[in-house]
Amino acid sequence: MSKIYIFKFGISAAIMALTIAVTLPSQAGKQNDSEQAKLDAACEAAREKKLAPLRAGFIEECVEKKQRPDRAACEWFYADFGNQSGRRAPLFYDLPECVKAFEYRRY
Repeated sequence: MSKIYIFKFGISAAIMALTIAVTLPSQAGKQNDSEQAKLDAACEAAREKKLAPLRAGFIEECVEKKQRPDRAACEWFYADFGNQSGRRAPLFYDLPECVKAFEYRRY
């Protein structure tokens, strides 16, 4: 009879230990996810600061040279300028804010 009691206690302890082992890393993961999100947002803000004037220049050129029917069409065409598209590499991920976000994700 005592063997059954020990067996039951051993299973309960194992389940409790497993629950703690699974829960603790997920709590740390939430903190890491939050920090990663902040770093990613800072990266994207820095990229947008660099991309906005370039995008605006291309839109103005498009409007002036009538490359598209109207301004809205030019804005739509250049809306994704600087982002990865097809085989085109994204721009400005070499900014310090983006390198920091990449390094944080890596480790």
